[in-house]
Amino acid sequence: MVAIHGECAPRFAALQAAFQKNFAENREVGAALCVFHQGKKVVDIWAGYHDAQKALPWQKDTLVTVFSVTKALASICFLLLAKRKKFDYDRPVSDYWPDFAMRGKKHITCRQLLEHRAGLYAIETPLTLRDFADNYSRVYRALIEQRPLYVPESQQGYAAQAWGCYAAELFRHIAGESIGKFFAREVAKRLGVDVFIGLPAEKDPQVATLYPVSTAERLTALVPDIVFGNTTEGRIARAFLSGDRSIEKAYMNPALGPHGLLVFNEPWLRRLELPWANAIANARGLATIMNMFATKGPNPFVDHALLRELMRPNPLRYDLVLQKRLGWNLGFLKEELHLFSPHPESFGHSGMGGSLAWVDPKSQLAFAYTCNKMDYRVRPEKTLRLCHALYRCLS
Repeated sequence: MVAIHGECAPRFAALQAAFQKNFAENREVGAALCVFHQGKKVVDIWAGYHDAQKALPWQKDTLVTVFSVTKALASICFLLLAKRKKFDYDRPVSDYWPDFAMRGKKHITCRQLLEHRAGLYAIETPLTLRDFADNYSRVYRALIEQRPLYVPESQQGYAAQAWGCYAAELFRHIAGESIGKFFAREVAKRLGVDVFIGLPAEKDPQVATLYPVSTAERLTALVPDIVFGNTTEGRIARAFLSGDRSIEKAYMNPALGPHGLLVFNEPWLRRLELPWANAIANARGLATIMNMFATKGPNPFVDHALLRELMRPNPLRYDLVLQKRLGWNLGFLKEELHLFSPHPESFGHSGMGGSLAWVDPKSQLAFAYTCNKMDYRVRPEKTLRLCHALYRCLS
């Protein structure tokens, strides 16, 4: 049985048991979980290893890439600009970034862009992640020349990669600096947490190795979903096989390169600021950040009006990329009830492979989970097991 390290309040023993069960079922190499309740840290546990060879145990300060959880961190930066009256979600993007207006994008609002309703779920000019390091002028040209792929506001399409490309440039035009540098100073340093959008080289030894699902494993697991399952993965796969290329467009450009998701283990990519995918964090840091939205006191990141917007129950829309009903408030994910939380006031963001940062203001609850063994599912069973166990502890 794997050894669990850290602290867990007795009330949350069932959550620790669920965490341990994920290891017992070989769903993990290394992982961490942190929970705040009513402003107090009640769970801060970790287990397993940095690597599959078990050469280095997962430590209290181990970091790992959290993929689309990055979008929640980027969205906090926009909240801060709005709190400081430098940004208005309902103004056109082109008010801040004039070049954005090209190709029919003049009237797209910042809200539509950040809530995945701008028609910009994909970029059609072929790009690579290397372009963000070595040829950003090509990226910039691709962004301004892209046309909306549907009439803005008429549909919803999860911009898995394009969202962060546009968000980064919009933020730079408003703030006059990159979103990663702003986040480091105004959020991470302010709270004293190890969470990064653009990792300093000296932090490399703390980063766990990622283990994506192989293509063979993914295909083997998907066959039952395709044939029998009313699952997100089954619906996406059936749409793809029927000729719908929405998810391919959204996820495959910018291209990862010949090593696929393993590229996220390479130090050069960690240095980039990709505010849709490459935040590197520990669960404690993510939960500490999300806890700022769970307590009733003054919030340094958001004013009361925008916090009410974040908590507002969202009429979930069927997403043409993810093939399920969900939504976004000001860049934060709003999921169907009883998936991550039973309360519509909750919000946050999940990340490919299993990571999660979530807050439930109604329960005064904030929690985060990080792992380095990735699951093939959009909403992995191992993550949902933890969420459901957490709420059983509360009840």
